[in-house]
Amino acid sequence: MGVGKKLADFSLEKIASLENRLSGTLKPVVAREEFVHGLGHRFQTKNRTTVTSQFFNWPTLAMLIAGLVSLAVFLAMVVRALLMLTKKRTA
Repeated sequence: MGVGKKLADFSLEKIASLENRLSGTLKPVVAREEFVHGLGHRFQTKNRTTVTSQFFNWPTLAMLIAGLVSLAVFLAMVVRALLMLTKKRTA
């Protein structure tokens, strides 16, 4: 039996034991009908422009763009550092 098979069997055993423990601990919860209907009503009647304007206001959009630019610069630096390291090892 290979190492991968042993790890898979061990993992399945761990998952099964965790599932057995949680099945005794976690009990299903039934939501009240008024809560479900009220929540559904709020989702259906809420103005969609209000929801989108909460998420896409100027400060949030500016932070999103700045984060994406920062991520691109960081990834470029990492790639350049890795390329420099590989060039030094081959030389």
